[in-house]
Amino acid sequence: MAAPTREVITLQCGHYSNFVGTHIWNIQESSFCYEPITGSSLSKQIDHDVLYREGLTIAGTPTYTPRLIAWDLKGSLNTLRAEGVLYDVPVQEEDIKWEGDVTLHKGTPPHKNEFLADLDAQDELLYTQASSKEEDQSSQDTDTMETEENPADAAEKKEQKPKKMYYLDESVVVWSDYLYGHMHPKTVSVIREFSHESDVEPFELYTQGKTLMQKPSMEDDLEDRLHFFAEECDHLQGFQVLVDFYNGFSGVGCSLLEYLEDEYSGKGILTVGVAPTTFSRETPAAESHRVINSALAFQKLSSHSSLFLPISASRTLWRKPGPPVGFPHISYNSSLNYHTSAILASSLETMMLPYRTVENPLTVNILSEALSTMGRKIGSLQSSLPFPFQLGNTLASEFNSLDGNVPWRSLTPYTHNPSAVPFAQSVVLRGIPKDKLVVPGKHPTNNLELCKTGSEMLSLYLSGQYPRSLNSALCVYQASKTVAPYPHIFNENVRHEGYLSNEMRSQSLGVSSVPMMTSLQSSPTTGHLLAELVKQSQRLDIRKFHGYVEGGLEPDEFKETMDNLQAMSECYTTDMMEAE
Repeated sequence: MAAPTREVITLQCGHYSNFVGTHIWNIQESSFCYEPITGSSLSKQIDHDVLYREGLTIAGTPTYTPRLIAWDLKGSLNTLRAEGVLYDVPVQEEDIKWEGDVTLHKGTPPHKNEFLADLDAQDELLYTQASSKEEDQSSQDTDTMETEENPADAAEKKEQKPKKMYYLDESVVVWSDYLYGHMHPKTVSVIREFSHESDVEPFELYTQGKTLMQKPSMEDDLEDRLHFFAEECDHLQGFQVLVDFYNGFSGVGCSLLEYLEDEYSGKGILTVGVAPTTFSRETPAAESHRVINSALAFQKLSSHSSLFLPISASRTLWRKPGPPVGFPHISYNSSLNYHTSAILASSLETMMLPYRTVENPLTVNILSEALSTMGRKIGSLQSSLPFPFQLGNTLASEFNSLDGNVPWRSLTPYTHNPSAVPFAQSVVLRGIPKDKLVVPGKHPTNNLELCKTGSEMLSLYLSGQYPRSLNSALCVYQASKTVAPYPHIFNENVRHEGYLSNEMRSQSLGVSSVPMMTSLQSSPTTGHLLAELVKQSQRLDIRKFHGYVEGGLEPDEFKETMDNLQAMSECYTTDMMEAE
């Protein structure tokens, strides 16, 4: 029996967080099933109402938008209107006090790339069709009767029509350049005190964000937006928060979590700290700022969250980001946020499935509590993108072929040890249909082939691989969508449907979906991450960084932060780590 929907509100705090979030919403929108599919159970496994809300425009048109608040700086939206286009919201004009002569300078509107231009054309077509529907209803009914077509034939023709390919690597500058869906007017909040990519006053200090959030106008704006989404929820279970932990948004994010903890006590808060593989500012001062921001953010974000998860496509971070994480079947440009954020987004969207399923969902609190025992409130994320499923094989044979190895790579810096045994983990496998679990009619030759469901087989595999770990297994048959505007990062041995093959895929054919496997872990390797952060932080004398001191950060407070991080790292110590 399906459980009642327990809603989650999403907060995105920072420009790179919005890069990741945009891909997450695109993936979900491309997964929606607006028409029932006969004999299919794919659309019944995922409850999209957990993260999405229904609404109505003034004209009575139904809408379905994310339950989301996203913060970014002035100048970061490009062609996107902060209030969106779904609702007739009056645009607030700035109150200009100047009484002298005024000279009008009219700028050129931002250019829309091919993908956004096609979306506008599609929206215009839908609007025109909706406007003329009532006027043409009688003639339309007659035409439909005269040209009636078998629905199955129509669906087959639609499926055979090739999808348009978009190559956006050169045209994506900000996250709204590839935003597929529409947002509610309460979603986007622009911080006008700072400008995006400003060299005059960069928004790169933790204390800048903390000071900003102390302004009454910021607090009022937060309360207004948050209460709007929270009050319409019947069973609000908690929040998932994405934060840029390396710049000024680290302070904003910490203030947000303090507010959530005070106002929504008892609700689950899963916080994901994100960082790109390259940074726009590479000066020694900027590098030191990233270390200080991260130290303060890691301590505060983990303290005020049910679970804190730092991720990046870079193997190491802060002063000199290390080489990007390598995946066997994808080739991506690590200098493009458009590419790296897609990898993080696909992994997060899959990782979050346990509290978004229709049948027997977990809650954010239950998932977090299972992974955060004994003071281990910082997790790590492993991802297999795509899961290496060879065309013609079965899931049982793929598990057997791993021969004790793991198929995933770590997306949490400094935790790249495939032999590490997690304390606990939540593993999600998706995109392997029921008919590909075992060979039909074949006599079972091992315990895996005796399993009746994907979740049962995954659980058995994990218990054999990690007999001393607390393992949670979930198998979802729907694959992860990778249609436009997802970047073209898959190698040619990945087929259109995501399976591996010895035959190369045509370059004119994209990859529409892929099977995936993720593992959200509480792992001993997280101790390495914290130890490295403490090591880099201890090299800095906070008194020499005047921006932090002037912003109210005391040297004793920073020392206490490092002491807390050191104590936290010791929570992950095991005999295995001491022997390394």
